[in-house]
Amino acid sequence: MNPVLLPFISYAILTTFTPGPNNITASTLGARGGYRRAMPFLTGMTAGFFTLLAASGLLADFILRSYSAVAPWIRWLGVAYMVWLALSPLIPHGRPKDGETRDPRFVQGFLLQFINPKGILYCVTLYSSFPSLLSGSTSRVLLASLGLAALGFSAVSLWATTGAVLKRFLGRPRSRRVFDAAMSLLLLWCAWSIATH
Repeated sequence: MNPVLLPFISYAILTTFTPGPNNITASTLGARGGYRRAMPFLTGMTAGFFTLLAASGLLADFILRSYSAVAPWIRWLGVAYMVWLALSPLIPHGRPKDGETRDPRFVQGFLLQFINPKGILYCVTLYSSFPSLLSGSTSRVLLASLGLAALGFSAVSLWATTGAVLKRFLGRPRSRRVFDAAMSLLLLWCAWSIATH
């Protein structure tokens, strides 16, 4: 057995399932509209995450050399987006007009991955720490990316399902405000920890 397999699995599972922009957003969407309505956003997240993983693996040398130059920009874009995500549930939006939908979209979930500092750092860390497992050939990179994206989908699905289970409890306005405030505080904490590290 490869000696880095257990550290890799531990890192992948712990990092994928802990709170971050994807998981917190998935939980909030599940609580607001249920799992089924969150599905386009979740599949967008997964497709974007797969794309980010595959690109990171295929361009690992270039990304590892360039990361230090672009990291501050990614970090601050990600922090700004997380603050916006954190504050948006607390801002009244009014009711949608007829024919207008506020359901999350695939494209929004997809694009989130490219300004998600946790996801980008995850990819860079994986390919710099575990190259013997994840790189070496195009097929190995794509297979690893597919497996890690599936793990990511299971994480956001779990968080969205948890939110959906809480939906009945969150039907009361006071409970909804408490939940939205808790999710907002978690996102603000993520943004703060990224901004300060």
